[in-house]
Amino acid sequence: MRRDCKEMATTVANDPGSYKICQVCGAIVDKAADTCPDCSGYRFDEDTDNVVGRALLLGARGSSAISHLDIME
Repeated sequence: MRRDCKEMATTVANDPGSYKICQVCGAIVDKAADTCPDCSGYRFDEDTDNVVGRALLLGARGSSAISHLDIME
């Protein structure tokens, strides 16, 4: 089951230290990731204030792309 964008944004905003922002595509990824699963970028912004801001922005926008999770459903 696919999670709602607002729900995911809330999850990230509640624990921003577990995530980082890809500086290439702007995706929010797990802090343990070495490369971005969306674009294979390897430069990240780990500032928790920026992570929260990006999560809230993406949560307000809603989904506009198809991810690998959509294909698996």
